[in-house]
Amino acid sequence: MLSIIALTSLLTAISASPSPLVERNNGGIPTATITVDSSQQFQEVDGWGNSQAFQRAEDLQGKFGLSPKNITYLLDLMYDVDKGAGFTILRNGIGSSNSSTSNLMNSIQPFNPGGPGKTNYTWDAYASGQYPLAMQAKRRGLPYLYADAWSAPGYMKTNGDENNGGYLCGVANTSCASGDWRQAYADYLVREWKYYAAGGVNITHLGLFNEPSYSPNYASMNTNGTQAAEIIKILGQTLEREQIDVKITCCDDYGWDQQEKLMAGLKVKGADGKSGEDYISVVTAHGYASPPTYPLSTSRKVWQSEWADLSGQPRWTPYSFYNASGLGVHEGEGLTWASRIQVAFRDANVSGFLYWIGAENATSNSALITTLGDSVYPSKRFWVFAQFSKFVRPGARRIQATSNTMSLNVTAFQNTDGRVAVQVLNNLTDAYNVTASFGSKGCSWAIPYVTNNDNDLAQWEPIKTADDGSFTGYVPARSLVSWVQKWE
Repeated sequence: MLSIIALTSLLTAISASPSPLVERNNGGIPTATITVDSSQQFQEVDGWGNSQAFQRAEDLQGKFGLSPKNITYLLDLMYDVDKGAGFTILRNGIGSSNSSTSNLMNSIQPFNPGGPGKTNYTWDAYASGQYPLAMQAKRRGLPYLYADAWSAPGYMKTNGDENNGGYLCGVANTSCASGDWRQAYADYLVREWKYYAAGGVNITHLGLFNEPSYSPNYASMNTNGTQAAEIIKILGQTLEREQIDVKITCCDDYGWDQQEKLMAGLKVKGADGKSGEDYISVVTAHGYASPPTYPLSTSRKVWQSEWADLSGQPRWTPYSFYNASGLGVHEGEGLTWASRIQVAFRDANVSGFLYWIGAENATSNSALITTLGDSVYPSKRFWVFAQFSKFVRPGARRIQATSNTMSLNVTAFQNTDGRVAVQVLNNLTDAYNVTASFGSKGCSWAIPYVTNNDNDLAQWEPIKTADDGSFTGYVPARSLVSWVQKWE
């Protein structure tokens, strides 16, 4: 059991430890070549992140027994780049509820003010624990705060309920006795931004929908692409009038295919010559119903903004990086998520990749990090995310990287300071000796970090590169290795 007392913290977990030189020097190990070309650059990276919506942020405020010492440890683990993974995107939920019932996010206007032209806003400077969390993450260097609405308040919708889908009153093909709430909803979102800003917390990205092709019995709101474009244009024009600098996102549908179906409607030009997409900075989609395996039809940045292991298996189920018992790769395994991250960046050209819940007090193993009482249990998934987020920082570019064997999946990124980070995922039971290069000349070191069944972001022996940037490394079986360039 990992607690702050018994746990070897990340500071020691990533301290240098010897590489398995005996295995590496075994002549029977197969060889592979990885080629990196930093002259071929692709999308800009915004980073990796998580959400603590639906009151999970309260887990990080001590509600369920975490000591102040462990709260600090957990926040550092997620958001501090020196002490932890350095997540760069936090997705907060914009509440629509008029109740404090568990699992709901409270609205800043919980009751109908009397019509679309009236307001009765209220702000508790808490937002189900998300506001103080955003402040704590910002102090640790968080650059991007994404505030996203699952639904408008029920009185603004065709079904009169924040749950079970329904449409915003006023969009095409709707009729509501209460009137047209499109501008009121835009104002509602802007007011949320202003409340955060007044406390010194800058919302950088603002979203209007969550999984709009799905109608669950919790906060949800439906739209098609054309209807979404109507609301986005109103929000964009409102932000322009008020001179608010925030990036609009859309639409967080529950699968890649579902989001792709919305894109045509978002691109339709109105009488003013502008489309909804003209106001969007980031297209967002989830990985549940269909995974991110191809580029969406947009010139905007793209984030995979929510995905998770929702199997609900008990925390004590032995989810390893890979299930060596032969029962197959589980939805929650680290190897599965390492592959998903690489495919999303390489094949779908995403700029951001977010897991659903970062830390949660639960007996299931769905979050990246589970807490029980004052104990902290980072999953292998968390360490996989850290292998990318810690070493590939905002503004980095994905660069060309290939392997001469299908057994090794490879991605590479060049940071704004010129440092290259190469990630190699070995899916099979054979270890490999690998000849690789950072794709740039000059004397440097390749610092290997390893996550597998036996290691959690463990730093191994630095490898001196040749003048052309090449080096020889070792990739254990069923492992993720990140080689990070360090200049002399």
